[in-house]
Amino acid sequence: MKNFVILMALAALFHEPGFEFAVLVLSGASSLEELDESTMQHYRDLNLRPVDLNRAGRARLLSCGLLNAFQVASLLEWRQSSGDILSYVELGLIDGFSPEYAEALKPFTRLESDGPPGMPHKARLHHDLTVKGSAKENDGHAYAAGLKYKASLGEVAEFNWASRTTYTDRQIGPGTVSAAYYGSRHLAKVVLGHFNARFGQGLALWSGFSMSRYGSVSSFRRNGSGFTPTGSFSPEHCGVAADFSFGQWTAGAAYSFTARTPVGYVSWCGRRLTACVSASSHSASADFKLGVKNTSVFGELAWNGSPAALLGAIWSPVYGSKYGLLMSWQNGTPEAALGLGLKGLDAVAMVSSKQVRVMTKYAPELSAGPFTITPALRLAAKRTDEWRLESRGELKLAAGPWALNSRLDVVHCKALAWLANTEIGCCGERFNLWLRGTLFCIDNWADRIYVYERDAPGNFNVPAYYGRGWNASLTGSWKPSRRHALYLKLSYVEYPWTTDAKPSKAEVKLQYRISL
Repeated sequence: MKNFVILMALAALFHEPGFEFAVLVLSGASSLEELDESTMQHYRDLNLRPVDLNRAGRARLLSCGLLNAFQVASLLEWRQSSGDILSYVELGLIDGFSPEYAEALKPFTRLESDGPPGMPHKARLHHDLTVKGSAKENDGHAYAAGLKYKASLGEVAEFNWASRTTYTDRQIGPGTVSAAYYGSRHLAKVVLGHFNARFGQGLALWSGFSMSRYGSVSSFRRNGSGFTPTGSFSPEHCGVAADFSFGQWTAGAAYSFTARTPVGYVSWCGRRLTACVSASSHSASADFKLGVKNTSVFGELAWNGSPAALLGAIWSPVYGSKYGLLMSWQNGTPEAALGLGLKGLDAVAMVSSKQVRVMTKYAPELSAGPFTITPALRLAAKRTDEWRLESRGELKLAAGPWALNSRLDVVHCKALAWLANTEIGCCGERFNLWLRGTLFCIDNWADRIYVYERDAPGNFNVPAYYGRGWNASLTGSWKPSRRHALYLKLSYVEYPWTTDAKPSKAEVKLQYRISL
């Protein structure tokens, strides 16, 4: 019966999303410019060593940050009753998932099945080593280098080490060191070294970067991952953390030597309701998530130097549609937001006593013969002291391994500013090459335009364009075998039409990765 249902669902398959599109679906961001280096680095690490949804335990599934507590509970229940998940079509049938969400998980997860249902899987040891170096010429020479190592024993244990120098800081230090063990009984997880602590909706305990809630309806709600190991180059906590599981109850504690603070929590996870109480030496929080028919209700009460509260709901009456409401009070500022998400359309409006934001994005996917056509239009307005109006149009064409992407940004705050770029690429299983050209005219810093640029994995590049000039870049990768990968990035920016003289900038990056 299970296989029959899967075969009947094959008609729901659609084009497999690429890495960047999958990140947007899972993070809830409306554009990659809303994310930060540590977030993109986390997704790159998952892409390099995906989570096995058939082997990972509850603690590992929650720690990866891809799934919320309800999805994890549904996944474990399905595995217990139906055995290994055989395809992403089947995953999309599980309560709490959708075909789109299941497809977006593909770059970061795997579904291995090498034994009968219910039998333990053999853990395999993997190693990945990445070495990178870069140099730039910008009114003087500068150099940077980095090294990243990751080892994993299936879904049972992992070890991360990352160290680097930058163009401005050339001192070599021990970097980030983080190790984790994931148990299957009462000892759910132990983390030694650097770690993240993320609970509730982020009002009290949320280390590192937290994305704006107003990029899409999906970004209204956050999924706290608790204590997790990290390979970030800029971790916030270093110490020891542990989780203990007793059926539906989980308790955990940690001590951060860098922040000099203890952290503890107790949570309960049911079929439809999850609740958690967490505290540190300077904050306390209580949060919940409730799933009722087609609706998710979530909220948090917290103290972090001052009282804070948040209450929200996301309603999905039919597949492909979402409607959201969010109200919050933080730092003495009340905020309210409304949003809707339809197939290809996202719209959010937020108002508070300090600012107003409106964002709309429409991005349908069309097909014409051998071509996949993805036009996109994004309009945004924000007012704090003054209005900033943004518009962005994009057009992506793909046919086989070839792709052509164009983009035009127009911004008005102090004055009218614009940026346009076009790139052509060839994408294969072993070889990728992208060539991009950019023109920009931005006379005021308040009108600056941020643009996500392709780079080697682990390098998140979102420069702020300002002035009048042009940029050219070449990005490529070559994977001669399953174990080896080489990456190259060349870029050059010139400001020939800027009134105030600005030096040109040339940069080259090389990166090598070996997997064992």
